Amino acid sequence: MVRPLALALTLAAGLVAAYAQADKQSLHRELEQDVLLRAMVDELERNVAGLQLEDLDRPYFVEFSIQDGTAAYVAASLGAVVGRNLHRWRSPDTDVRVGSYELDNTNFSGRFAGSGADSFSPGGSVPLEDDYNAIRQAIWWEADREYKAAAEALVRKKAFMESKLIRDKPPDLSREEPVVYFEPRLNVEADLDALQELAVSLSTLFRDYPDVQRSGVQVAYMGANRYLVNSEGTRLRTGEQWVTLSVHAAAQADDGMPLSDSFTVYSGSLDELPPLDELRARCRELADELVAVRNAPVLSGYTGPVLFDAPAATELFASYFGGRFGGGQRPVGSRTSPEDFANKLGKRILPRFIDVVDDPLRKVINGVPVAGHYLYDDEGVPAQPVTLVQGGKLVALLMSRNPSREFTRSNGHGRGRGGRGSVGCLIVTANPALDASSLRQELLDACADEGLEFGMRVARLGGGGYGGNLTFGGDLDFDPGSFGGHGIAPLVMYKVYPDGREELVRGVEIARITLKDFKRILAAGDEPYVYNVGAPEGATYVAPAMLFEELDLAKIDRDFDKPPLLPNPLARTAAD
Repeated sequence: MVRPLALALTLAAGLVAAYAQADKQSLHRELEQDVLLRAMVDELERNVAGLQLEDLDRPYFVEFSIQDGTAAYVAASLGAVVGRNLHRWRSPDTDVRVGSYELDNTNFSGRFAGSGADSFSPGGSVPLEDDYNAIRQAIWWEADREYKAAAEALVRKKAFMESKLIRDKPPDLSREEPVVYFEPRLNVEADLDALQELAVSLSTLFRDYPDVQRSGVQVAYMGANRYLVNSEGTRLRTGEQWVTLSVHAAAQADDGMPLSDSFTVYSGSLDELPPLDELRARCRELADELVAVRNAPVLSGYTGPVLFDAPAATELFASYFGGRFGGGQRPVGSRTSPEDFANKLGKRILPRFIDVVDDPLRKVINGVPVAGHYLYDDEGVPAQPVTLVQGGKLVALLMSRNPSREFTRSNGHGRGRGGRGSVGCLIVTANPALDASSLRQELLDACADEGLEFGMRVARLGGGGYGGNLTFGGDLDFDPGSFGGHGIAPLVMYKVYPDGREELVRGVEIARITLKDFKRILAAGDEPYVYNVGAPEGATYVAPAMLFEELDLAKIDRDFDKPPLLPNPLARTAAD
């Protein structure tokens, strides 16, 4: 008679063997069909077996990554093309580590650390043609260079550590299970004419707005097949593609104050963008609102409760918290900032009614594609949801394969590879969550408690997701919603009076926002806003409206450029 435990173990062993055999069959099939993958695997195995300098350790870990992709964009202004480009590339990253998982050449920023202290290095280029020998040569050259730098860096790191008192140093690389996974290769060809047609069509609408000094539309395509192979056995190929539509406009008030706004829409293809009529309506709404702000009175200043609508609150949350949830150890030879979130684990950083989760497995939220979605991170570790804040307390960090004292394993957030973990899809929720009417009443009640005549509501910060996403060149790159980087300058904001009136105002910036201000949020809404940044390999932030207990809005007191001497030629055209 077979005992249940023995039977279970036998079945489990059989399943493991079956999956291993399936992986081998899948890998064999892909190696036959994909020249780039075969060249990477063959050169990896050769380097693992033979890469060694005399009297120095051979690498204990080798990883090759290649992005095989296409980028294209068309930029237009007032119906005329101002930029058009198509770029095809294959770019390698090489990670060669000498030493051991416990101590290797990485995580070192001491004196004379050198380039080899970096855990990976972006290389030059790989041939675009599927030439097996040429691809292997490009990879070989990068691996050789990286190994020599790594070996030297480890010697320097050990010498530095001998003169320092170092306690409780975590390992330099976490141990993770290898994966074998292949998505179908994407056809990453771009249709420049289709991109141009949309850019020209939308940009033409701004001819109707002579008070808008500058405007532009950029439609960009980015698609790539991403390969990752390493000495642990990971063999990975994934693909993603995005179309990014960015619309921006700038104006100037009569007192010289510059004003700008924009919005960005992401989709998996041109066909998946919102209907053309909807995009045109958004362009006109942006221009109408910008002109209205241009003509609005200047607010002299304000101190008191401030209600941020969901779009503004989400962008504000992303700006403050976007890079702070990343975990990882302090490199040898450096020092940790007192504000590092590792020092705040177990402590309250937000109100008790707010939770934060990062879930890169989400593909669509409220009908909006998630730019931060992925199945495997850049280190080949499966993505997973991570609860970061629970009941206002910080309970976890986003981890790559760079361990810390608190977290020794990756949780699938190693994007950019080799450093701290980073955001995939950060989702902020509130319980209880209030509807728009209740939030407005909370604002007025808080103002009444302070004896204020009115409260402030910020509808948008300005920029609306543009945030430097136009990275393909052209003459359209400017900084929306900012005034020299001195503070956060809301673009669309209103005085809110107890009788229900709202008055559009302009001309103030948030003097300063600290973690204490976020801890003192009074209430949050029930309608989340989805804010995408920088696809592909982007991040997504999802948050509701937020009512801050007290913020200082200071009048922008600077010397602005004089407005143009002559009116916009569009005004003359409209008059004719």
